[in-house]
Amino acid sequence: MSATTPSKPKVVIVGAGVLGLSTALVLCEKFTHPQLEITVIAEYGPHDLSMNAGLTNYPLYTSPWAGAHFRPFPSKNIQEERESKLTRLTLQKFKELAKSNPESSIEFVQGIEYFEKPDHFYKEIAPGFSNEMDNFSVLPTSSLPEGVEMGVKYDTWVVNSPLYLQFLYRKLRFQYKVNFILTKLTSLRHVNSFVSGSPIIINCSGNGLQYDGGNDLSNFPIRGQTLLINPPSDCKFLHTTITHQSKENLWTFVIPRPLHGGIILGGTKQVDESFTGVRDEDTRALLERGRKLYPELMKENPETGEKYFDIVRINVGLRPARKGGLNLSVESKDVYLDRANHVINNYGAGGMGYELSYGAAIAVYEKLLQLVSSKSAL
Repeated sequence: MSATTPSKPKVVIVGAGVLGLSTALVLCEKFTHPQLEITVIAEYGPHDLSMNAGLTNYPLYTSPWAGAHFRPFPSKNIQEERESKLTRLTLQKFKELAKSNPESSIEFVQGIEYFEKPDHFYKEIAPGFSNEMDNFSVLPTSSLPEGVEMGVKYDTWVVNSPLYLQFLYRKLRFQYKVNFILTKLTSLRHVNSFVSGSPIIINCSGNGLQYDGGNDLSNFPIRGQTLLINPPSDCKFLHTTITHQSKENLWTFVIPRPLHGGIILGGTKQVDESFTGVRDEDTRALLERGRKLYPELMKENPETGEKYFDIVRINVGLRPARKGGLNLSVESKDVYLDRANHVINNYGAGGMGYELSYGAAIAVYEKLLQLVSSKSAL
């Protein structure tokens, strides 16, 4: 009698944002014995070819609209300290990808931050701020712009978010043979209609889709509006990202998008705001702050001498945040039925999706390894 080949453990990742795709990548990289049968199910994502690398406006699919860059900050509580460690795992992975896969669009640049009214966590360089940040230093007071009390600089990464999502998708689809299904789920239990055999579910659904339907009530949106700028060819921000925090707690930043993706000028941070349209007043406020802080982003009309921002598009996205921060809990559902599903959560990152992406995926991998090693999960 010939030996039968054991079936691969089945995993379904719900959500194809940066957390979902990064989780799939980590599982493909690390699960070689046994291999997994991985399916990604999502309503939005780079597997939807109509998205055209993030140029189509789907505000509920936030990942293409991210800046995106890594801006470390001092931890104020235990949850932020945990998340800070995950950002450093992402930092190390991005260092590797920037060298091995330049098509990922990850680029390391100088990061600069200015604070008009820093709190004591910033002033004391509390844990989570400078840790593992190459070339971190506090700027001399004499070099600070008017009205700024404190400044720091460090080496950090920026990424062209639409291109990075496409990079992850292509790697997963064609190198690792991950299955992608484009559909909207009504619940996590709905997964069983697409994949048989009681798959392990990894919930990267952003707003925290629940097993029986509805979303996690601890989740809330943070509305962001930014401008994609076509800068002058000699713009000094092409390899520098700067964040300016005013005493009114307004954050104004410039983030270059590598591989000729323009520069992001932002932004807004409107908690519990779910409006997905463009607000003209937000655009005007961004342009006013941009003229004051980053005039080098402006072009000049050769005929009139008038300075202006060459706006390519206005981005709007809803960052899926959660009270208590990132949810990495494990749940067991329908355990008394034949189709018991184990659920590993990975959602609620808010505006830190890219920063947490690889580190959170490592945490999911460790939890999944325990599940597939136990008889109850197989």
